[in-house]
Amino acid sequence: MEIRLELSHVDYQTNGPVAVICLNQPESGNTLSRQMALDLFAAADHAQNDDSIRAVAFSAYGPMFSFGGNLKEFQAFGTDPEKLVTVADQWHKAQHILLTMPKPVVVGVNGIAAGGGVPMTLVGDIVLVDETARYRLAYTAAGLSPDGGSTWLLPRLIGLRRAQELIFENRELSAVEAVEWGLATRTVPEGTALESAITLAQTFAKGPTQAFASSRRMLNGSFDNDFITQTNLETQEIGANMTGVDGQEGLDAFINKRPPAFTGRR
Repeated sequence: MEIRLELSHVDYQTNGPVAVICLNQPESGNTLSRQMALDLFAAADHAQNDDSIRAVAFSAYGPMFSFGGNLKEFQAFGTDPEKLVTVADQWHKAQHILLTMPKPVVVGVNGIAAGGGVPMTLVGDIVLVDETARYRLAYTAAGLSPDGGSTWLLPRLIGLRRAQELIFENRELSAVEAVEWGLATRTVPEGTALESAITLAQTFAKGPTQAFASSRRMLNGSFDNDFITQTNLETQEIGANMTGVDGQEGLDAFINKRPPAFTGRR
């Protein structure tokens, strides 16, 4: 049964075992407002806790992914930092869920990703970018410092020097450059980012969900662990997966040269 949440700034609907989350304020460039942060958290939290969901496609409606923060709303906050902190807290919780939930996430990037729109694109395991898309961090151009996990994600994905270049110089990257730098996985034809993300998420939803979850956990923690700690984790995870339902199914299918029928269970 298809599920659709009643949210005003983010569209959430299910397509079988895939949750499709789309920023849904195209008339404002999908800028991040207080309401969008709240809605994005609600959508991410629902996808994480719905056991019938085995993969997530995350994208945006309209000609651009996101212009970043809603600066007019932020300006109206005046000099009270707590109002902006409330927006950032909700958004950061949503970012964390999308980055760490035990299900694969595919991001489809259409058009411009600027400011906070950039770290939104980085939470996916696979990032498919429209061949006409562009990236520009733009925070310091508005007198602001980065958020959304930018200073955690960027050094891990592209290295410190390139992260500094994007933050301090506000360099704009094309879709091809975003792939070359490591911000995105590959380009897709113009106008197909959302469709491509859903198609790939549907493929992942038929896969070994628990093995994907293990891989997410280990990769996210790999920069903080030494080699022994990391390989101990690998031993624990592969042992748990191999003896589980999907592990046994995968081994039997491989040995008997047949397609596996994964259930998403360990």
